[in-house]
Amino acid sequence: KCAWLRELGFDEAINYKTADIEAELGLAAPDGVDCYFDNVGGKISEMVRKQMRSRGRIAVCGTISMYNGSPTQVVDPQRDFVWKELVQEGFSVHRWTDRWLEGIGQNLKWIQEGKLKYRETVTEGFENMPKAFIEMMKGGNIGKAIVKV
Repeated sequence: KCAWLRELGFDEAINYKTADIEAELGLAAPDGVDCYFDNVGGKISEMVRKQMRSRGRIAVCGTISMYNGSPTQVVDPQRDFVWKELVQEGFSVHRWTDRWLEGIGQNLKWIQEGKLKYRETVTEGFENMPKAFIEMMKGGNIGKAIVKV
């Protein structure tokens, strides 16, 4: 997945399963982090928040770290938000349901122009749906997980 992110043009990617995240983040952003798109929550977000720069911005779209079990205990973020003057905003795609078709059209245009790239992990056969689901939950897919019946 890190190779895919680099292929897309990202400067850095950190494999949270094998890396010392705090150390790697420090190497990737030695001056700190200005913006963080948080789709994870939990300990990883805590580590990123520690390395946020003053007046950094955090967009929160998910909490995948809590999908497979009980929430992990994290340090209260209040101090970071106050001392670093961080701004955090949660958002959901449902805010823009009135523009859903417009978004689909724009995404299609960007895909056709090569500006938006995607990957799919396709599993053949309805009988393999449980296996595909388990692999997706373990992070075994790249992009959208699809079961072709």
